[in-house]
Amino acid sequence: MMKQRPTLHSLQSPKKKLPVSSVILTVLTVFLVFLVLLVTWVNLFVYAPPSTQEPPLNLPLAEECEPSNKKTSSIQALPSTPRVLIPAVDEEVMTDSTNATVMGMATGYNIGVYKRFVGSLRKSGYTGHIILVIADEPARGVVEYLSSKGVIMKTLKKVPCTTKIFDEGEKVSGHAMEVATCAHPYPYLKIRWGRFPLLRDFLQECETCTGPVLVTDVRDALFQRDPFGDGAPVVRGLQVFQEAKFQKTTHWLVKGPVSKCKGIVIDDVMLCSGTTIGTREAVLEYLEIMHQEMAEWMKDPKCCCNKMNGDDQSIHNYLYYTGRFPNATSIPNRFGIVHTVGKQAAEIYKAHEKNLVRSRGDKDLAKVVPFPGTKEGEEPWLGPEFDLVDNEGFFMNYDGSRSRVVHQWDRFRDKIQPWLQTSGLVDP
Repeated sequence: MMKQRPTLHSLQSPKKKLPVSSVILTVLTVFLVFLVLLVTWVNLFVYAPPSTQEPPLNLPLAEECEPSNKKTSSIQALPSTPRVLIPAVDEEVMTDSTNATVMGMATGYNIGVYKRFVGSLRKSGYTGHIILVIADEPARGVVEYLSSKGVIMKTLKKVPCTTKIFDEGEKVSGHAMEVATCAHPYPYLKIRWGRFPLLRDFLQECETCTGPVLVTDVRDALFQRDPFGDGAPVVRGLQVFQEAKFQKTTHWLVKGPVSKCKGIVIDDVMLCSGTTIGTREAVLEYLEIMHQEMAEWMKDPKCCCNKMNGDDQSIHNYLYYTGRFPNATSIPNRFGIVHTVGKQAAEIYKAHEKNLVRSRGDKDLAKVVPFPGTKEGEEPWLGPEFDLVDNEGFFMNYDGSRSRVVHQWDRFRDKIQPWLQTSGLVDP
């Protein structure tokens, strides 16, 4: 009997089935390799790290701002530039304000303004320098009071302006007088602008003013704590202060002058030029940069002659957002030494008026009717729903601590006055 020759099929070993767990492991391995390759590709080609050097803003040249025959606008929108908004927590704090300086223009005020500003500053425990520019003929009692508080007084000498902003024969009164008035030795700058080189000069003269410096408005600023005292964050470089986050530089105060002068529109959080803090060196540099820019604006008809006050804030914002302030940090409102309450205060008061118009038909009742949720003569004077003041009526930072410097408190109008007089902040 012949043996059957084995076929190829019969010589092959029988197939073994892979376990299910091995199949799953293989699939997962392939998927993970694919995922790693995908992430690597995305990092290399999509999210490549930006250059450490910030690119130029490509601002338009002066001639690009001139009127064009084209119907399209020559005004360019300036994109928001990423900034470090909230300063990093710094364990190092100040303990003594002896070498610090608080300075500002303070001309033409009654003695009550000085007792509120200087009084609250000295009561806060501040032991440093106070430099105020006062009128050549101050109100009765002002010199004596300021002398008793150790204030360094500088006299303002008004001079005719070399640049005429108002037309011949045009009626000028009230705040407009500041636009038409200049100060020696800067006759080419209206007083609101001239204060920057003046304060620079006075700070340079003060050889013992070696610590941090606060340049501030006087009439609408008060102090609840020593700005540079125990526990205050150490000041490095220059600090500019934001207003409420919903107040933008597209507001007419900045948008109008900057778009007219520079042909750009800045859309970012409004910075207040009424309060600026820095080291002595940083503040001197800031005041000089402001002075130089203002001098340039005065040479250009598109820039020089705004018939309004407050356009120093236009320049302040323009310079910061175009990177002209070296080592400057923008501090969010209620996160630093200064709390600028003006925008919120104005909106709260306006809403109070509207409510009284709807309910009683008279917005003037807002002067005497307490804010909702409060009672006349009782603390707090502002309801807790606004989260601006503590149970005793003092203004708060976001962390619940009392703000050191409160700016534009007067936007609450008469509603804040009763509390202010009993707060213990103001000299009687």
